[in-house]
Amino acid sequence: MTSNPDPRDGDMIRTTFDAVTDQLEPGVLLVRMSGEIDIATTDFAAESIRAAVAPPARVVLIDVSAVTFCSSAGLGNLVEARNLAGRHNITLALVGVGRPVDRPLSVTGLGGQFRIFATVAEALREL
Repeated sequence: MTSNPDPRDGDMIRTTFDAVTDQLEPGVLLVRMSGEIDIATTDFAAESIRAAVAPPARVVLIDVSAVTFCSSAGLGNLVEARNLAGRHNITLALVGVGRPVDRPLSVTGLGGQFRIFATVAEALREL
């Protein structure tokens, strides 16, 4: 997804975001997010999360290693994922949390509310 404001504004801001979901094995999904999760892309991120964090999934990993920016709207997406997972008794974990996601998680105190793994392989071993 790419978002561009009206060129008549004189300012061109480009926001790029993508989310791809793969089934790693039955009931285990990996959502790979990349780019910027901000107000311009939050609806697309929410759609991707809602589609994955639902039965019959039993484990959902959200790979944020390619996320370059995460605003409060992006944090809202992650909290929604956590809440949905809880409602559906789905194990949820974040993978590849780098500075763009770690910083806002730490500043807000939300980091402790997620299971976080360095790699997909590590998450699959532990979960």
